[in-house]
Amino acid sequence: MKILKVELPVNSYEICIGACVKNAGNFFKDRGIESKILIITDSNVGKLYGKTLSDCLTDAGYSAAIAEIPAGEEHKSLFTVENLYNVCLKNNLNRDSLIVALGGGVVGDISGFAAATFMRGIQYVQMPTTLLAQVDASVGGKTGVNLKESKNLIGSFHQPLLVYTDISVLKTLKKREFASGLAEVIKCGLIGDPEFFDFLLNNLKKVIELEPETVSHVVYECCRFKKGIIEKDEKEQGIRAVLNFGHTIGHAIEAVTEYRKYMHGEAVSLGIVCASRISNKLGLLDGKIVESIENLLIDAGLPVRHSLNTDKVIERLIYDKKVKDGNVRFVLLNGGIGKTIMVGTVSSDLIKDILLEVKQ
Repeated sequence: MKILKVELPVNSYEICIGACVKNAGNFFKDRGIESKILIITDSNVGKLYGKTLSDCLTDAGYSAAIAEIPAGEEHKSLFTVENLYNVCLKNNLNRDSLIVALGGGVVGDISGFAAATFMRGIQYVQMPTTLLAQVDASVGGKTGVNLKESKNLIGSFHQPLLVYTDISVLKTLKKREFASGLAEVIKCGLIGDPEFFDFLLNNLKKVIELEPETVSHVVYECCRFKKGIIEKDEKEQGIRAVLNFGHTIGHAIEAVTEYRKYMHGEAVSLGIVCASRISNKLGLLDGKIVESIENLLIDAGLPVRHSLNTDKVIERLIYDKKVKDGNVRFVLLNGGIGKTIMVGTVSSDLIKDILLEVKQ
């Protein structure tokens, strides 16, 4: 098992990579966790791992209940969270209780938000079961739900007690869902270490084939990079905004399609294409690098072209959390891989031109 420690002024925690779901009960005991537990999962993951986790927690002496929510981004809503509050009350959870988020990014975000707000805050553990959640969503303490206007408009920063990552569960993911997670992996390579981007160029096939050591390395490197950013800027007052590369247009695309047409990583892939091309149009990035980025996304099984109404996508950009003084701020690549800049002067005309450029 590989362990990373996220060092924060308050609420530091470990990311445990290579853990095993069926050993969680004993692991929690070893960490001194003595709480009543509510497992929150979704209708897909619950069938696969809900009973395994519940049984191992019970065998370790815990009182553990399961709350199952409908799968899908469209259920990441205040309505779902309200239902979870009622489950918490029904199971007599209190401020000393623990929520375990067993699932992908949606489950993690909803569970974290429920934990942040129930009785003004209880602890929770992230147990991510998708590649996207393992490399990104489970780390950093961002929690929240969507509104119809845009993604994650309601939320809170609430760091987990622990991130407990079982890489073996990735074998149950459908090809499309695994590819969605690769978008966040590629994003990490683009804004982080150029050597990691080169590693992806040379080893993507092994990642897709779930070669254990390669996947473990990818998850570790993505978490290591994100940990370093979070330790410098826990609540996105500055440098942490770099993690939103590809997400400005990506979130708008998700909202326009009501979270049904594209998975999160697919929308981020389109956002990465647009951000890279904007970087090129502004003279910040060589066209050959843009081409290599798009080819890597294609090799990962991700979309690089869309069929949406560009005006509607642009309309949704005004709800982005990075808008300042009426301007949409973009994280762009500036001179090469691993070099970023925040630009707040990207015109709507240029955004529209780029969206039309990558339209099918």
